Amino acid sequence: METHEIYELIEARRKELNLSQSQLGMLALGQDNSSVIQAIKRGSSPSAHKLEAICNALGLEFYVGRKRSEGEPQFTSNHERVEVLQDFAFVERFDVSLSAGPGASGENAKKLAPVAFRRDWMLEKGLVAEKCVVCSVRGNSMEPMLFDGDLVLLDRRQTDVRDGQIYGVVDIEGDTRIKRIEMIDNGLLLRSENPECRTELRHGDDANRVQIIGSLAWSGHSYDTSRQAPSRQTPSRQTPRRRTMKHDWI
Repeated sequence: METHEIYELIEARRKELNLSQSQLGMLALGQDNSSVIQAIKRGSSPSAHKLEAICNALGLEFYVGRKRSEGEPQFTSNHERVEVLQDFAFVERFDVSLSAGPGASGENAKKLAPVAFRRDWMLEKGLVAEKCVVCSVRGNSMEPMLFDGDLVLLDRRQTDVRDGQIYGVVDIEGDTRIKRIEMIDNGLLLRSENPECRTELRHGDDANRVQIIGSLAWSGHSYDTSRQAPSRQTPSRQTPRRRTMKHDWI
């Protein structure tokens, strides 16, 4: 089979599964980019190892052996895996820790492997994968809702502050944080869930310098079996008051 025929076969199956070239690269080779597929497109023959990995990710058969008869059955490798992948959407993740306490700079954040969420769940919640981002939590000031090391899904469309909701923000010194935000006259309160942690005030121009990354839509906890599993709470839902904020995306 010629290289261009391999590329056409890969592309047809990739589009059938609704995967981007970079997502295919991550699934097959652990590379969150399209360089391998683009190299095949340019006529570069892939190594057997890479081609087998791509075929496995796409549910295509990779076979080397004696020529088989026309009536001999052929089996699709990793079929179940491919069927499952079609049920999931992939959300970008960055190596940014949203500090629950003192802030940590989020400059020069690098992309990590994306996080998979069920498409039907995201549809139910009104979330769009391309408009969300996953980050991690650092610190204990948002306990018992969010714990150190938790992953959080932020809806980046929600950039207008709603009173009492939890947001990932870039604070006035450029630190990335996650707090419950309450609105006051000409200012904001950055409130922690942990009663031992103080509430912080951003007033006047400082309030306008708080940049919204997105609102909390989901959190995931990695449980430590050496301690009791923490309880999970749902962010309170209140009648929103809106305040349009300046923002830059991570």
